[in-house]
Amino acid sequence: MKLIDRYIVKLLTGPVIYCLGGFMMIIVISEVFGDVSRILDARPPWYIVIRFYLSVLAPMLRYLIPAALMLATLYTLFGLTRNSELIAMRASGISIYRLMLPFLAIGLAFSILSGTLDECWVPRAYAWAENMKSSRFETQMQIQENRSIYLNLAEHRRWQVQYMDPQTPQVLQQVEVKQERPDGTRRFILTAPRAEYLDGQWWFFSPMVQRFGEADNPIGRAVPLGADTNSVVEIRYFRETPAMLASAARPWEFLNGREMLHYIRTNPDMPERNLYERKYSLHSHLAMPWASVIVILFAIPAGARTARQGVMSAVFSAIAMMAGFYALAQIGLVLGSTGTIPPWTGAWLSNIVFGSIGLYHLTHLR
Repeated sequence: MKLIDRYIVKLLTGPVIYCLGGFMMIIVISEVFGDVSRILDARPPWYIVIRFYLSVLAPMLRYLIPAALMLATLYTLFGLTRNSELIAMRASGISIYRLMLPFLAIGLAFSILSGTLDECWVPRAYAWAENMKSSRFETQMQIQENRSIYLNLAEHRRWQVQYMDPQTPQVLQQVEVKQERPDGTRRFILTAPRAEYLDGQWWFFSPMVQRFGEADNPIGRAVPLGADTNSVVEIRYFRETPAMLASAARPWEFLNGREMLHYIRTNPDMPERNLYERKYSLHSHLAMPWASVIVILFAIPAGARTARQGVMSAVFSAIAMMAGFYALAQIGLVLGSTGTIPPWTGAWLSNIVFGSIGLYHLTHLR
Protein backbone atom coordinates (compact mmCIF):
# COMPACT_ATOMS: atom_id res chain seq x y z
CA MET A 1 0.00 0.00 0.00
CA LYS A 2 1.37 3.40 -0.97
CA LEU A 3 1.94 6.13 1.58
CA ILE A 4 -0.92 8.22 0.20
CA ASP A 5 -3.28 5.24 0.48
CA ARG A 6 -2.34 4.72 4.12
CA TYR A 7 -2.85 8.42 4.77
CA ILE A 8 -6.36 8.46 3.28
CA VAL A 9 -7.34 5.21 5.02
CA LYS A 10 -6.17 6.65 8.34
CA LEU A 11 -8.16 9.84 7.76
CA LEU A 12 -11.30 7.87 6.88
CA THR A 13 -11.14 5.13 9.53
CA GLY A 14 -11.42 7.42 12.52
CA PRO A 15 -14.62 9.20 11.42
CA VAL A 16 -16.18 5.86 10.43
CA ILE A 17 -15.58 4.47 13.91
CA TYR A 18 -16.86 7.63 15.60
CA CYS A 19 -20.00 7.83 13.45
CA LEU A 20 -20.77 4.13 13.81
CA GLY A 21 -20.18 4.26 17.55
CA GLY A 22 -22.45 7.30 17.87
CA PHE A 23 -25.27 5.64 15.93
CA MET A 24 -24.93 2.50 18.04
CA MET A 25 -25.06 4.49 21.27
CA ILE A 26 -28.27 6.20 20.14
CA ILE A 27 -29.89 2.81 19.42
CA VAL A 28 -28.72 1.34 22.74
CA ILE A 29 -29.98 4.33 24.72
CA SER A 30 -33.39 4.11 23.05
CA GLU A 31 -33.54 0.38 23.88
CA VAL A 32 -32.47 0.90 27.49
CA PHE A 33 -35.58 2.90 28.32
CA GLY A 34 -37.82 0.01 27.23
CA ASP A 35 -35.88 -2.80 28.93
CA VAL A 36 -34.34 -1.29 32.05
CA SER A 37 -37.20 -2.29 34.39
CA ARG A 38 -37.12 -5.91 33.23
CA ILE A 39 -33.33 -6.03 33.55
CA LEU A 40 -33.49 -4.64 37.09
CA ASP A 41 -36.16 -7.19 38.04
CA ALA A 42 -34.28 -10.18 36.58
CA ARG A 43 -30.77 -8.96 37.56
CA PRO A 44 -28.94 -10.97 34.86
CA PRO A 45 -25.11 -11.07 34.85
CA TRP A 46 -23.45 -8.02 33.33
CA TYR A 47 -22.07 -9.99 30.39
CA ILE A 48 -25.60 -11.11 29.49
CA VAL A 49 -26.73 -7.47 29.37
CA ILE A 50 -23.79 -6.52 27.12
CA ARG A 51 -24.46 -9.50 24.86
CA PHE A 52 -28.16 -8.57 24.70
CA TYR A 53 -27.53 -5.03 23.48
CA LEU A 54 -24.91 -6.18 20.98
CA SER A 55 -27.47 -8.68 19.69
CA VAL A 56 -30.15 -5.99 19.49
CA LEU A 57 -27.80 -3.93 17.33
CA ALA A 58 -27.02 -6.88 15.03
CA PRO A 59 -29.88 -6.53 12.49
CA MET A 60 -29.44 -2.74 12.38
CA LEU A 61 -25.79 -2.81 11.31
CA ARG A 62 -26.75 -3.16 7.64
CA TYR A 63 -28.25 0.35 7.90
CA LEU A 64 -25.84 1.93 10.40
CA ILE A 65 -22.65 0.98 8.54
CA PRO A 66 -23.63 2.69 5.23
CA ALA A 67 -24.79 5.81 7.09
CA ALA A 68 -21.51 5.98 9.02
CA LEU A 69 -19.50 5.45 5.83
CA MET A 70 -21.35 8.20 4.00
CA LEU A 71 -20.84 10.82 6.73
CA ALA A 72 -17.21 9.78 7.27
CA THR A 73 -16.50 10.05 3.53
CA LEU A 74 -18.04 13.51 3.35
CA TYR A 75 -16.09 14.65 6.41
CA THR A 76 -12.78 13.26 5.11
CA LEU A 77 -13.17 14.76 1.65
CA PHE A 78 -14.22 18.10 3.15
CA GLY A 79 -11.01 18.14 5.14
CA LEU A 80 -8.91 17.28 2.09
CA THR A 81 -10.54 19.98 -0.06
CA ARG A 82 -10.54 22.62 2.68
CA ASN A 83 -6.79 22.20 3.17
CA SER A 84 -6.19 22.03 -0.60
CA GLU A 85 -4.67 18.56 -0.18
CA LEU A 86 -6.66 17.17 -3.10
CA ILE A 87 -5.31 19.92 -5.33
CA ALA A 88 -1.76 19.22 -4.19
CA MET A 89 -2.14 15.51 -4.77
CA ARG A 90 -3.52 16.03 -8.25
CA ALA A 91 -0.81 18.58 -9.03
CA SER A 92 1.75 15.88 -8.25
CA GLY A 93 0.32 13.83 -11.13
CA ILE A 94 -2.05 11.52 -9.22
CA SER A 95 -5.39 10.94 -10.95
CA ILE A 96 -8.54 11.86 -9.05
CA TYR A 97 -9.80 8.33 -9.63
CA ARG A 98 -6.63 6.86 -8.14
CA LEU A 99 -7.14 9.02 -5.06
CA MET A 100 -10.66 7.64 -4.64
CA LEU A 101 -9.54 3.99 -4.61
CA PRO A 102 -8.93 3.88 -0.82
CA PHE A 103 -12.51 5.10 -0.23
CA LEU A 104 -13.90 2.39 -2.51
CA ALA A 105 -11.66 -0.22 -0.88
CA ILE A 106 -12.98 0.70 2.57
CA GLY A 107 -16.56 0.53 1.27
CA LEU A 108 -15.91 -2.89 -0.26
CA ALA A 109 -14.33 -4.13 2.97
CA PHE A 110 -17.36 -3.03 4.98
CA SER A 111 -19.69 -4.64 2.44
CA ILE A 112 -17.88 -7.95 2.85
CA LEU A 113 -17.90 -7.56 6.63
CA SER A 114 -21.61 -6.75 6.66
CA GLY A 115 -22.45 -9.72 4.43
CA THR A 116 -20.37 -12.05 6.58
CA LEU A 117 -22.07 -10.85 9.77
CA ASP A 118 -25.50 -11.23 8.16
CA GLU A 119 -24.71 -14.81 7.23
CA CYS A 120 -22.81 -16.03 10.29
CA TRP A 121 -23.87 -13.96 13.30
CA VAL A 122 -26.85 -11.63 12.88
CA PRO A 123 -29.73 -14.19 12.62
CA ARG A 124 -28.59 -16.14 15.71
CA ALA A 125 -27.90 -12.97 17.69
CA TYR A 126 -31.31 -11.53 16.80
CA ALA A 127 -33.06 -14.77 17.77
CA TRP A 128 -31.20 -14.89 21.08
CA ALA A 129 -32.10 -11.26 21.87
CA GLU A 130 -35.78 -11.85 21.10
CA ASN A 131 -35.79 -14.96 23.29
CA MET A 132 -34.20 -13.06 26.16
CA LYS A 133 -36.71 -10.25 25.82
CA SER A 134 -39.69 -12.63 25.73
CA SER A 135 -38.37 -14.51 28.78
CA ARG A 136 -37.94 -11.20 30.65
CA PHE A 137 -34.19 -11.81 30.94
CA GLU A 138 -34.57 -15.06 32.86
CA THR A 139 -31.37 -16.74 31.72
CA GLN A 140 -32.56 -20.22 32.69
CA MET A 141 -35.67 -20.02 30.54
CA GLN A 142 -35.48 -21.77 27.19
CA ILE A 143 -37.75 -21.43 24.20
CA GLN A 144 -38.89 -24.78 22.89
CA GLU A 145 -39.10 -25.64 19.24
CA ASN A 146 -41.61 -28.35 18.43
CA ARG A 147 -42.19 -30.55 15.44
CA SER A 148 -39.26 -29.75 13.22
CA ILE A 149 -39.61 -31.16 9.68
CA TYR A 150 -36.51 -31.26 7.51
CA LEU A 151 -36.36 -32.45 3.89
CA ASN A 152 -33.15 -33.66 2.28
CA LEU A 153 -34.13 -33.72 -1.37
CA ALA A 154 -30.70 -34.79 -2.59
CA GLU A 155 -30.79 -38.00 -0.56
CA HIS A 156 -34.59 -38.48 -0.59
CA ARG A 157 -34.87 -38.30 3.18
CA ARG A 158 -37.41 -36.64 5.48
CA TRP A 159 -36.85 -35.99 9.19
CA GLN A 160 -39.68 -35.28 11.61
CA VAL A 161 -38.68 -34.31 15.14
CA GLN A 162 -41.35 -33.89 17.76
CA TYR A 163 -39.20 -31.89 20.19
CA MET A 164 -35.91 -30.02 19.81
CA ASP A 165 -34.33 -27.69 22.35
CA PRO A 166 -32.75 -24.75 20.48
CA GLN A 167 -29.93 -24.63 23.02
CA THR A 168 -29.02 -28.28 22.42
CA PRO A 169 -30.14 -29.20 18.86
CA GLN A 170 -27.85 -32.22 18.88
CA VAL A 171 -30.38 -33.99 21.14
CA LEU A 172 -33.70 -34.94 19.53
CA GLN A 173 -36.82 -36.48 21.03
CA GLN A 174 -39.39 -38.61 19.20
CA VAL A 175 -37.65 -38.85 15.85
CA GLU A 176 -38.97 -40.29 12.60
CA VAL A 177 -36.77 -40.58 9.50
CA LYS A 178 -38.39 -41.58 6.23
CA GLN A 179 -36.06 -42.81 3.50
CA GLU A 180 -37.54 -42.84 -0.01
CA ARG A 181 -36.39 -44.20 -3.34
CA PRO A 182 -35.80 -41.86 -6.29
CA ASP A 183 -39.28 -42.72 -7.62
CA GLY A 184 -40.91 -41.52 -4.38
CA THR A 185 -41.77 -44.90 -2.87
CA ARG A 186 -40.73 -45.58 0.71
CA ARG A 187 -37.63 -47.65 1.41
CA PHE A 188 -37.93 -47.61 5.21
CA ILE A 189 -39.18 -45.56 8.15
CA LEU A 190 -36.91 -45.33 11.16
CA THR A 191 -38.38 -44.26 14.51
CA ALA A 192 -36.67 -43.69 17.84
CA PRO A 193 -37.63 -42.02 21.12
CA ARG A 194 -34.24 -40.28 21.21
CA ALA A 195 -31.32 -39.45 18.94
CA GLU A 196 -28.02 -37.70 19.66
CA TYR A 197 -25.32 -36.24 17.43
CA LEU A 198 -21.95 -37.30 18.84
CA ASP A 199 -18.52 -37.05 17.19
CA GLY A 200 -20.04 -36.12 13.86
CA GLN A 201 -22.46 -39.09 13.72
CA TRP A 202 -26.08 -39.73 14.66
CA TRP A 203 -26.80 -42.29 17.39
CA PHE A 204 -30.35 -43.59 17.72
CA PHE A 205 -31.65 -45.00 21.01
CA SER A 206 -33.98 -48.00 20.80
CA PRO A 207 -34.58 -47.51 17.06
CA MET A 208 -37.30 -49.41 15.22
CA VAL A 209 -37.39 -49.78 11.44
CA GLN A 210 -40.30 -50.53 9.12
CA ARG A 211 -39.20 -51.58 5.64
CA PHE A 212 -41.20 -51.29 2.42
CA GLY A 213 -41.11 -53.13 -0.90
CA GLU A 214 -40.72 -51.52 -4.31
CA ALA A 215 -44.51 -51.31 -4.62
CA ASP A 216 -44.52 -49.20 -1.42
CA ASN A 217 -46.04 -52.07 0.56
CA PRO A 218 -44.84 -52.72 4.13
CA ILE A 219 -42.68 -55.79 4.63
CA GLY A 220 -43.75 -57.41 7.90
CA ARG A 221 -43.81 -55.35 11.08
CA ALA A 222 -41.44 -52.80 12.50
CA VAL A 223 -38.41 -54.51 14.05
CA PRO A 224 -35.51 -53.29 16.21
CA LEU A 225 -32.64 -51.92 14.13
CA GLY A 226 -30.08 -53.21 16.62
CA ALA A 227 -29.76 -56.46 18.54
CA ASP A 228 -32.82 -55.70 20.70
CA THR A 229 -35.25 -52.94 21.58
CA ASN A 230 -32.77 -51.30 23.97
CA SER A 231 -29.90 -50.98 21.47
CA VAL A 232 -28.05 -47.77 20.67
CA VAL A 233 -27.23 -47.73 16.96
CA GLU A 234 -24.83 -45.47 15.04
CA ILE A 235 -25.98 -44.50 11.55
CA ARG A 236 -23.11 -43.05 9.57
CA TYR A 237 -24.80 -42.31 6.25
CA PHE A 238 -27.19 -39.70 7.73
CA ARG A 239 -25.32 -36.52 6.78
CA GLU A 240 -27.82 -34.05 8.20
CA THR A 241 -26.39 -31.92 11.01
CA PRO A 242 -28.16 -30.50 14.09
CA ALA A 243 -27.89 -26.99 12.59
CA MET A 244 -29.78 -28.15 9.48
CA LEU A 245 -32.59 -29.66 11.55
CA ALA A 246 -32.80 -26.63 13.84
CA SER A 247 -33.11 -24.27 10.87
CA ALA A 248 -36.28 -26.07 9.77
CA ALA A 249 -37.97 -25.15 13.06
CA ARG A 250 -36.62 -21.61 13.29
CA PRO A 251 -38.82 -18.63 12.24
CA TRP A 252 -37.99 -17.18 8.82
CA GLU A 253 -36.54 -13.92 10.16
CA PHE A 254 -33.94 -15.90 12.13
CA LEU A 255 -32.53 -17.74 9.09
CA ASN A 256 -29.35 -16.96 7.21
CA GLY A 257 -29.00 -17.05 3.43
CA ARG A 258 -28.13 -20.73 3.13
CA GLU A 259 -31.07 -21.70 5.32
CA MET A 260 -33.43 -19.47 3.34
CA LEU A 261 -32.30 -21.08 0.10
CA HIS A 262 -32.75 -24.57 1.52
CA TYR A 263 -36.23 -23.69 2.82
CA ILE A 264 -37.31 -22.45 -0.61
CA ARG A 265 -35.92 -25.53 -2.35
CA THR A 266 -37.55 -27.96 0.07
CA ASN A 267 -40.95 -26.24 0.08
CA PRO A 268 -41.80 -25.93 -3.63
CA ASP A 269 -45.53 -26.24 -2.97
CA MET A 270 -45.91 -23.14 -0.76
CA PRO A 271 -48.50 -20.53 -1.86
CA GLU A 272 -47.30 -18.28 -4.67
CA ARG A 273 -47.42 -15.10 -2.57
CA ASN A 274 -45.32 -16.73 0.15
CA LEU A 275 -42.85 -17.93 -2.46
CA TYR A 276 -42.42 -14.39 -3.81
CA GLU A 277 -41.89 -13.04 -0.29
CA ARG A 278 -39.34 -15.73 0.56
CA LYS A 279 -37.41 -15.22 -2.68
CA TYR A 280 -37.40 -11.47 -2.17
CA SER A 281 -36.06 -11.90 1.37
CA LEU A 282 -33.27 -14.15 0.13
CA HIS A 283 -32.17 -11.70 -2.58
CA SER A 284 -32.49 -8.75 -0.19
CA HIS A 285 -30.26 -10.63 2.23
CA LEU A 286 -27.65 -10.79 -0.53
CA ALA A 287 -28.17 -7.26 -1.89
CA MET A 288 -28.26 -5.05 1.21
CA PRO A 289 -24.62 -5.46 2.31
CA TRP A 290 -23.53 -3.81 -0.95
CA ALA A 291 -25.10 -0.55 0.24
CA SER A 292 -21.72 0.25 1.82
CA VAL A 293 -20.11 0.44 -1.63
CA ILE A 294 -23.02 2.29 -3.21
CA VAL A 295 -23.09 5.10 -0.62
CA ILE A 296 -19.38 5.60 -1.25
CA LEU A 297 -20.10 5.98 -4.97
CA PHE A 298 -22.39 8.96 -4.48
CA ALA A 299 -20.65 10.34 -1.34
CA ILE A 300 -17.32 10.77 -3.19
CA PRO A 301 -18.62 13.22 -5.87
CA ALA A 302 -20.60 15.14 -3.24
CA GLY A 303 -17.64 15.36 -0.85
CA ALA A 304 -15.07 16.21 -3.50
CA ARG A 305 -17.11 19.25 -4.58
CA THR A 306 -17.50 20.73 -1.08
CA ALA A 307 -14.97 23.43 -1.87
CA ARG A 308 -17.18 24.75 -4.69
CA GLN A 309 -20.74 24.00 -3.61
CA GLY A 310 -20.42 24.28 0.18
CA VAL A 311 -20.48 21.75 2.97
CA MET A 312 -24.20 21.80 3.77
CA SER A 313 -25.18 21.47 0.12
CA ALA A 314 -22.95 18.41 -0.24
CA VAL A 315 -24.29 16.85 2.96
CA PHE A 316 -27.91 17.41 1.98
CA SER A 317 -27.40 16.04 -1.51
CA ALA A 318 -25.71 12.89 -0.15
CA ILE A 319 -28.42 12.41 2.47
CA ALA A 320 -31.09 12.88 -0.21
CA MET A 321 -29.41 10.22 -2.35
CA MET A 322 -29.27 7.82 0.59
CA ALA A 323 -32.92 8.48 1.46
CA GLY A 324 -33.82 7.82 -2.18
CA PHE A 325 -31.80 4.60 -2.08
CA TYR A 326 -33.80 3.22 0.84
CA ALA A 327 -37.10 4.60 -0.51
CA LEU A 328 -36.52 2.74 -3.77
CA ALA A 329 -35.63 -0.35 -1.74
CA GLN A 330 -39.08 -0.17 -0.13
CA ILE A 331 -40.70 0.16 -3.55
CA GLY A 332 -38.74 -2.90 -4.65
CA LEU A 333 -40.01 -4.71 -1.54
CA VAL A 334 -43.64 -4.05 -2.47
CA LEU A 335 -43.22 -4.93 -6.13
CA GLY A 336 -40.93 -7.92 -5.64
CA SER A 337 -42.75 -9.58 -2.73
CA THR A 338 -46.08 -9.40 -4.57
CA GLY A 339 -44.71 -10.79 -7.82
CA THR A 340 -45.38 -7.57 -9.78
CA ILE A 341 -41.74 -7.79 -10.84
CA PRO A 342 -39.37 -10.73 -10.31
CA PRO A 343 -38.32 -10.91 -6.62
CA TRP A 344 -34.63 -10.63 -7.48
CA THR A 345 -35.30 -7.45 -9.45
CA GLY A 346 -37.15 -5.88 -6.54
CA ALA A 347 -34.35 -6.75 -4.12
CA TRP A 348 -31.55 -5.44 -6.33
CA LEU A 349 -33.49 -2.48 -7.81
CA SER A 350 -32.07 0.25 -5.56
CA ASN A 351 -28.55 -1.18 -5.87
CA ILE A 352 -28.75 -1.14 -9.66
CA VAL A 353 -30.32 2.33 -9.98
CA PHE A 354 -28.25 4.21 -7.41
CA GLY A 355 -25.10 2.25 -8.20
CA SER A 356 -25.46 3.44 -11.79
CA ILE A 357 -26.13 7.02 -10.67
CA GLY A 358 -23.11 6.94 -8.37
CA LEU A 359 -20.86 5.56 -11.12
CA TYR A 360 -22.09 8.22 -13.53
CA HIS A 361 -21.26 11.07 -11.14
CA LEU A 362 -17.97 9.45 -10.20
CA THR A 363 -16.84 9.13 -13.83
CA HIS A 364 -17.74 12.80 -14.41
CA LEU A 365 -15.78 13.97 -11.39
CA ARG A 366 -13.22 16.64 -12.20
